[in-house]
Amino acid sequence: MQAVIIAGGKGTRLAPLTYRSPKPMLPLLDRPFLSWMIDRCKAAGVTDILMNIQYQAFQIRDFFGDGEAFGVKIRYIIEDTPLDTAGSMKLAEPYYNGSPLVVFNADILTDLDLKALIQTHLDTQADATLTLTRVEDPTAFGLVELIESPSIATTWPSNARPIKAFREKPTPEEAAQLGIDTVNAGTYILNPELFKDYPANAPLSFERRVFPDLLAQQKRVTGFCWEGYWMDLGTPAKYLKGQIDILTGEMPYALTEGASEVQPMVWISKSAKVDPQAQLEGPCYVGDSACLGANARIPSGTIVGAHSLVDRSVTPGFYSPGTLAV
Repeated sequence: MQAVIIAGGKGTRLAPLTYRSPKPMLPLLDRPFLSWMIDRCKAAGVTDILMNIQYQAFQIRDFFGDGEAFGVKIRYIIEDTPLDTAGSMKLAEPYYNGSPLVVFNADILTDLDLKALIQTHLDTQADATLTLTRVEDPTAFGLVELIESPSIATTWPSNARPIKAFREKPTPEEAAQLGIDTVNAGTYILNPELFKDYPANAPLSFERRVFPDLLAQQKRVTGFCWEGYWMDLGTPAKYLKGQIDILTGEMPYALTEGASEVQPMVWISKSAKVDPQAQLEGPCYVGDSACLGANARIPSGTIVGAHSLVDRSVTPGFYSPGTLAV
């Protein structure tokens, strides 16, 4: 299989963090988010990666190059003008080798089992398989309705069902009446021929066009329900929460090799300098080459970015690399 990572967005909801960095290159505990995604692909046996980039694309290309240093092959698809959520799939078409495509939105933190997702796509002989997650408040999302029947329950995997319909964001009353809480989780397996009839260099939306078209054409569309961890990192609050969830162990994630847990849920980079009188309360993280003075007070729920200097009490939150708090 091949992977397509959609990483061209500006990340406007994460401003000002994204003023000088593309969203998928923001660090999660000193590690660029995209490097974690590439490791996930490699662990699932997917090493041929197509990467859609646009905003500050040079940063991504300079960091990853052709992918050899990361044990994969990376080719880049440059989106000169925004083409919506699926327009880059058409741009990447010349690179497709005919095998199914594992498609990622580059802002989703999840412990999704990619091997299980791929196997479900193959077992159900689907044209498209969409990962779904359950949410407490479905009014903020478009809903995905599944087909349930006794015959399907006995012949399909327990966490997979055919998709019946895509529904717009419901009102609270509509959500209660529908009784649906499954939403698009942003990871797909798609057969490449699905894009052959769409025009090139034209905006194309997964949600408004591609997925509804699949149902209208009576294609086999599988919903794969993932009950594990899932977080859209698109806002500062969720970006912080995702990192705290890693420190607490709620989200499995390999931290950089240069960090160690010096006390429960207190992680410090080995290149950081921490005065013995500094006070730290977990969960927290102190990044590469950061310096904490004797007056530093780091409360629970704090991420101190790389090369930061802290010598006073700070409030919980994310402190971007190079922060000065004295």
